[in-house]
Amino acid sequence: MRFRLIAAILVGIFSISRFAIAEMASDNFQIEWDSINFGGSDTSASASYKLRDTIGNAGAGESESASYLLQAGYRAGIFDQVLAFDVFSQDNSSRQAATVLAGDTVTVNSVAGFLIDDYLLLVQNLGENQVSAIGKITAVGAETITVDEWKTAGVALVIDGTSDYVYELNGASANIGTLAEGQVNTTIIGFEVTIDNGSGYEVQILEDGDLRVGSETINDVADGAVTTGSKEYGGRSSDITLADSTFDTIDTAFTDDLQEVATENNQIFYSRNFITLKASMTADSVPGTYTQTLTLIASGNF
Repeated sequence: MRFRLIAAILVGIFSISRFAIAEMASDNFQIEWDSINFGGSDTSASASYKLRDTIGNAGAGESESASYLLQAGYRAGIFDQVLAFDVFSQDNSSRQAATVLAGDTVTVNSVAGFLIDDYLLLVQNLGENQVSAIGKITAVGAETITVDEWKTAGVALVIDGTSDYVYELNGASANIGTLAEGQVNTTIIGFEVTIDNGSGYEVQILEDGDLRVGSETINDVADGAVTTGSKEYGGRSSDITLADSTFDTIDTAFTDDLQEVATENNQIFYSRNFITLKASMTADSVPGTYTQTLTLIASGNF
């Protein structure tokens, strides 16, 4: 069984909350909560079943510490499982040069427009072979920005001030910029998932058609890498653990079939990943504004 949140890219934004649960389970059943005291009852269900029973009418209340939350009393256990999904894209207009990286803090030319709780993209060697990371801003100094942690594609960044940049991840569309011969253009789509079931989630992607203007298209990448000197387009995920697609190892073409771009096998809060879109052109490429719609679908695993 799955439940899904579907976001046409750069449109769907869903709220996130933190939760804690305790449960009894085996390979073939799960009891999220049950309380027995005296008198009264509440709903039970079947097919296969859901148990949400309380007998008694003790007053509700909460106790907590740094490591647990206890909800006690009549109907205190009522809590529906939640999948939360946020999607955010690179804002090219926010670009600032990055000069030094020390842990979770990056030094930049200007911090204007960068705010706490915004998402930040850091890029090393912008272009065909760029290395990227995303994080959520926790502090902004005179010339520094600090994030909670960096999510990378398994490769640590080395920032030396040469073709290194930061961007806000708050764009309303994924803009890959103006293509030119002799270069590969890139842009980033980031996303964050919270899932409170024990089996995790899957994020999949599909397109509404090729990257196109009129009847002209940019070719889907076919050889595993979008490179200078070719007219091609594709993407790559930061999740390097994929089993059902090649987005984790090579530049891969988007299709109108669902393809896996991120997974998680456990309950997790604020799990972040990103997709790097890449495009290149040749001298015979037809000028114009090429567009497409990418749709991301986050599904809970049960």
